[in-house]
Amino acid sequence: MIGRASGRGRGPQTLVRETAALHLDERRVEWGSSKPVVVLDVLWNLSFAAAAIVILSLSTREKPVTPIRFWICVYALQCLVHVCLVWNKYHRRIGLRRSGGGGLGGTDVEANESGEDGEDGQGLLRDTSSFAKRCESVNTMASFLWWIVGFYWMVSGGEALLQNAPRLYWLAMVFLTFDVVFTILCVALACVIGIALCCCLPCIIGILYALADQEGASDADISMLPRYKFSRSSKDGRKEMTETGLMIPIATNNGFLAEERVISLEDAECSICLSLYEDGVEIHALPCNHHFHSSCIIKWLRINATCPLCKYNILKGYDRA
Repeated sequence: MIGRASGRGRGPQTLVRETAALHLDERRVEWGSSKPVVVLDVLWNLSFAAAAIVILSLSTREKPVTPIRFWICVYALQCLVHVCLVWNKYHRRIGLRRSGGGGLGGTDVEANESGEDGEDGQGLLRDTSSFAKRCESVNTMASFLWWIVGFYWMVSGGEALLQNAPRLYWLAMVFLTFDVVFTILCVALACVIGIALCCCLPCIIGILYALADQEGASDADISMLPRYKFSRSSKDGRKEMTETGLMIPIATNNGFLAEERVISLEDAECSICLSLYEDGVEIHALPCNHHFHSSCIIKWLRINATCPLCKYNILKGYDRA
């Protein structure tokens, strides 16, 4: 979404935010596929289906003025379908992890394409995953349309529906209200994350660092990277109105001293925090020659050992397999 919104004006800042959004989405998928969340989702939908069965059995004598009983039956069926889809998805991910495919994020099946054996089995997994995703999309769309139908029947029934079928009325009201509240919370969370990605990327980096369970770069790896002190002064120490700045090398822990670099003031900006380099600030440069504030890039590399701009892996080079 960020890439499409930025259009042809994609710059380093946009690339960093796209990368952060991808990492955040991977964390979301991993968290959503964890056993506690899956169990909670299954139990929640099963409780809805059980409540529908109980209320339907206790309201056989009620005579609603709208087909709300039929709506509740279909709603309970959708809950059961959702449970089957979620449980099947969870077991597929478990199988992929045990087979060594990794299978996290949105590319669980694609991760297995590099294997040399079992290509037919991998193709079957891809077909199964694609079919399951289509089923999930169809069930989600059907649930949305069915919610609109239920809301219409509740409104059209009005007071007569409440008087003639109070149990069915209140059960349908609970189902409709829960769906609305859940949707509002999801949309609000998505808006907050989107605003944070555009305006406060360090906050997202902090969240990713708190949720990170993958191997990033160690402090020893980061200490090997070239360090610089940014200066707007000329080589003789005088501050002049120039269009360039100096990256003055600082010795690393192992005594390595990089070469002095000259950059334009247009490039003297950290693409992570969107702040211009102030005179005397410390900068880290990566092997791909991209540079950032030391405080910003250290937090990033502890989450993922890749350059946020070009995906260069400081541990493996350009081999990210």
